[in-house]
Amino acid sequence: MNTPKYFTVEELLNYVIEPYRQACLKIYQDNLELFLIARGSTNNHQAWHGGYHSHLQEVMNYAFHLYDFDESFGRPLPFTKSDTLLVMFLHDLEKPWRIELTDDGIARNRLGFDTKEAFKKFREDKLNEYGVSLTPAQLNGLTYVEGEIKDYSSEHRVMNELAAFCHKIDSWMA
Repeated sequence: MNTPKYFTVEELLNYVIEPYRQACLKIYQDNLELFLIARGSTNNHQAWHGGYHSHLQEVMNYAFHLYDFDESFGRPLPFTKSDTLLVMFLHDLEKPWRIELTDDGIARNRLGFDTKEAFKKFREDKLNEYGVSLTPAQLNGLTYVEGEIKDYSSEHRVMNELAAFCHKIDSWMA
């Protein structure tokens, strides 16, 4: 049995199609120093120095390989591998700027990062800064990668297939 290749984040970003590839590579390269030291969370998952980058690389690798696995069942997915890599790259984009350590070593959210809405606004501002405009399907994937939460409805679908696929991976890696 062949062991799947474990890619670097930069290698995985090269599978993202334009116009997103260059913008994502620029975000990554411009902020690599910060990405490499940022925590993945304040206390729960990947809550260590460099945990953000570890989580990013893990979820992107799982997205890359699980896409092929899911497609192998003969049921075409209504989104591309590029879409999954894009959403997984962007889904926690605020974390390197959001999480700080206090002088006594306690991880907490920085001032202004106290709600999910604030996290979303930061991601939107960062995407605008780099000229990234998502399709409605990609935006749904990014919006609901952590689940439908308060938007859940038993009367209509909220989370699209891309969001569900990415949610599966993010939950698994947490």
